[in-house]
Amino acid sequence: MKYKIFIVLLMFCAVTNLAAQNNSIPVDSAQTYHLPADSVANDTIRLYADTFRLIDQLKAMDMDELLLQLVAMQSAQLHANDTTTDTLAIDTLTAEEIMQQDSLRREKAEIDSLRLANSDLQAQTLANMPAVKIEKSWVKDIEEDRNDVLRSIRNMRTRWRKEATIMAQVTQIYVTPNWYQGGSSSFAGLGTAKGQIGYYGEHFTWENTGEWRIGGSTISADSVHKVNTTDDMFRLYSKANLKIVPKLFGSLSAEFDTRFLPTYKSNSKDLKSGPFSPVRFNIGVGLDCKPITGLSISCSPLSYKVVHITDTARVRGKDYGLKAGQQTQHNIGSSVRIEYTWKPVREVSLESKFYLYTNYHDVELDIEVNCDFIINRFMSARLMLHPRFDSSVIMKGDDKAKMQFRELISVGFAHKFR
Repeated sequence: MKYKIFIVLLMFCAVTNLAAQNNSIPVDSAQTYHLPADSVANDTIRLYADTFRLIDQLKAMDMDELLLQLVAMQSAQLHANDTTTDTLAIDTLTAEEIMQQDSLRREKAEIDSLRLANSDLQAQTLANMPAVKIEKSWVKDIEEDRNDVLRSIRNMRTRWRKEATIMAQVTQIYVTPNWYQGGSSSFAGLGTAKGQIGYYGEHFTWENTGEWRIGGSTISADSVHKVNTTDDMFRLYSKANLKIVPKLFGSLSAEFDTRFLPTYKSNSKDLKSGPFSPVRFNIGVGLDCKPITGLSISCSPLSYKVVHITDTARVRGKDYGLKAGQQTQHNIGSSVRIEYTWKPVREVSLESKFYLYTNYHDVELDIEVNCDFIINRFMSARLMLHPRFDSSVIMKGDDKAKMQFRELISVGFAHKFR
């Protein structure tokens, strides 16, 4: 009983305070009571009436529901002078909706302050240093916005940038032998690890990228091999730039790639590639232009390329442009490399690479497009398109070089370290 009397007194004080500030006291969402502004006596009588009505409601209502209505009344008073809120519609909102609007206002103010602080940090960065910025997002994530700002503060203390990404994705198909449409059961997996580290000075930059992709599959129709290697590529790429004029650099680049696992033809023991077969190395000197953020256009009029086959006894050299009996091929020519990274929103990332090399006799063209879709912080989907053409490579059974193409769609685990 004492507890209820205390609550009633508290309700009376709250109603008295609100009535003194506003001539309208919305008690519930169904009705609004208006008081005559020119009659103090009527105000007092009406206050007592409202108090007794609250006492009656206290007996019939749940305490949490009554307190929720008082919160709604106070929210209406707090936002009465807010120009961004339609004050005429406040009385029509429920208590839950008003509280939700208050929460959204606080979150918006917090994000705006983070963006302002981050823009101030970016204004102090060097011209050719990649600034960390708060990206657009389909999904509101205040924690990610905070991490972006903290990363900007950390990056201001050093000229080095580093980032790493790991992905593991699988695909599984099971078909019984008596399935009416036929087909084969299969299981495929793909793992990717990619790391980037770079130094970004005022006149000198040095970018380094390492990537290892490994994938395999099992096909019940292949009776010779339990597991086939579908993807195996280890690549290192390094580029040093010296600033000549804004957005134009003198460039020295080097790329190394090879394979670690054996790859066989289906239902055959013929080896298509093996450990360090082949090994490719390319070094070039030229210019690097960065007209916009995320775009790099490198042109190397002088480029040196080496292709080496370690296991010449089992790996066919002609599949990689080597002549019969040749283990290592040296070429001097020119190359063009275009890289573009585009992130329209935080959840979508598009990375594309265009590579063209010629020794003025043969042409090698390689295009790789990877599009990653972030589902959540630990899940993603990837779409990869990889067309390739090499005029010096003539496969067994063909009379001329043909376009090669590879495509991949996968879903799985992904995580980024920064």
